[in-house]
Amino acid sequence: MLNELGLFVITLLTSTLAGICAMGGGMILVLILPFFVPAAAIIPVHGIAQLASNSSRLALCFAAIHWPLVRQFILGAFVGTALFSTFLLNISSQYLPLFISGYLLISLWVKAIDRWLSKLESFYVVGALQAGFGLLVGAPGPITVTLLYKKLDNKDEIIATASLLMGITNLNKVLVYTLIGFQFSPYWPLILACICGATLGSILGSKLRNKISNQHFMPLLKILLTVLALVTATNSAAKLISSI
Repeated sequence: MLNELGLFVITLLTSTLAGICAMGGGMILVLILPFFVPAAAIIPVHGIAQLASNSSRLALCFAAIHWPLVRQFILGAFVGTALFSTFLLNISSQYLPLFISGYLLISLWVKAIDRWLSKLESFYVVGALQAGFGLLVGAPGPITVTLLYKKLDNKDEIIATASLLMGITNLNKVLVYTLIGFQFSPYWPLILACICGATLGSILGSKLRNKISNQHFMPLLKILLTVLALVTATNSAAKLISSI
């Protein structure tokens, strides 16, 4: 019961954050999930939790979606899924937390990666990267949102379109992990807690969206993600060493 309550509160907060600035919530959640579920369940459980967050947020701002970008993203996501899904069968799940935390630390602090991502202009490429990396690390970071902020001026359009595109990639994760045989049933109590927290967070985030500037969140978000990634990496490395 405590685990379910804890995840409810966490997804409430992360979904609220995503509802305000369209980024950050999924990255925080994927770094916290290793404390609640086994390594093999991190990405699929994260996929359902984020699908609930994206879907509920989308329902509140559906009319603001910028549709011309969606088709390009979907085609790219299809290619990315086909390319990256082969890795899932060749990676031991015990390495996933270390892989996730390492990826996020690199994306947060290696300027060359940040500069490269900021130069991406094609939603075909962004869709492929978001869907592909999503299968392996859960939350690839603000690849799509960064480009949306460059292409669109209206914050409601950005968040509505991001919610749809992220919803597509999270549905993609759930389907792929289902096809390779992951069993969701043992985790339904935790999943339901995530769904409830994510839905309430979307509502709260939509209320706060135009009252809070992203600039207040970004420096704190980077520090929080760094600390969580370091803790996750340390715990994962300790478990791997002890199993040798």
